[in-house]
Amino acid sequence: MQIRPHHLLCMGNFVGKGYSEKFTANMRRIITSLENGENLILVNGADDICRACPYSSAGICKDEDKVRRYDSAVCDVLLLEYGKEYVYNDLKNNVMDRVCRTEKLSEICGDCEWSELCGQIYQNKLKKFYKKS
Repeated sequence: MQIRPHHLLCMGNFVGKGYSEKFTANMRRIITSLENGENLILVNGADDICRACPYSSAGICKDEDKVRRYDSAVCDVLLLEYGKEYVYNDLKNNVMDRVCRTEKLSEICGDCEWSELCGQIYQNKLKKFYKKS
């Protein structure tokens, strides 16, 4: 499965909302496959999630410059490399450790239209985590 880096943040916060029914169904399918053990390869550009996005045309996002900035920031924070294969469940844990707990989410993608919802979801995850500790 091909995934662009910033989508790791999106997948971790997915609650069934999205740009269209086709998009949300595709996102749900991808997350399920990855959680069931399918590995992912990080790509520098359009990925399997983008294929169902109404804002992607010919593999180019309408906000390509912005999402490339997100991708680069995620690679820097999580120490990831394009073209490398990863286990999704390991990356989910890294997102929690290096993005959520360090409050880097707003630095990485604070200008995303979904940032408020994502921030709330991560805050709820953090509260649950600290209750366990």
